[in-house]
Amino acid sequence: MKDNTTILTIITYAVLLTAVSVLLNDIREFDLQQFKEFQNWAKSADKSESWFTSKNAIKWSYYAISAGLFFWRGYLIYGFTYFLSILSEVDKGQYFSDKNISYFKKIGNIFIWYAINVLVLRFLLALIGKSSFDFFTELKTEFSLLIPCALAFYLLAEIFKRANEFKKDSDLTI
Repeated sequence: MKDNTTILTIITYAVLLTAVSVLLNDIREFDLQQFKEFQNWAKSADKSESWFTSKNAIKWSYYAISAGLFFWRGYLIYGFTYFLSILSEVDKGQYFSDKNISYFKKIGNIFIWYAINVLVLRFLLALIGKSSFDFFTELKTEFSLLIPCALAFYLLAEIFKRANEFKKDSDLTI
């Protein structure tokens, strides 16, 4: 079993490093030149125009939503780090530990929160006209996988919780 957990740990590290590098590359490629222009919005703003409907508010919204999307992608990557913790517990021979139950629940929570928040942020991004948004198309992409995966992790947490209870009961009868 030790060999399998070692292989899974290496694969998990490779996936994490790849995901972090993709996120950092996307942040690097984000058009920060427009952000510099946006910083001077007070100088170029039409004082008679409502700020909420102004071009600057739309730019601000675009940057705030984009920053939110970057944050949630980082949060999803953080969720994958719990796999390393689970593998560490399994490597120690503690399959049904309270830590693993907690980790499975945390991964499920992160997947659900990511899916909901990114869906909302992409919808808002479409509202300000910076992207096209189709609810059903979005659900077909990554969300169609993340929500069932989150539910599966909740289920695994419950199964491990029951197994832990049975293990404790059997330890008491010996």
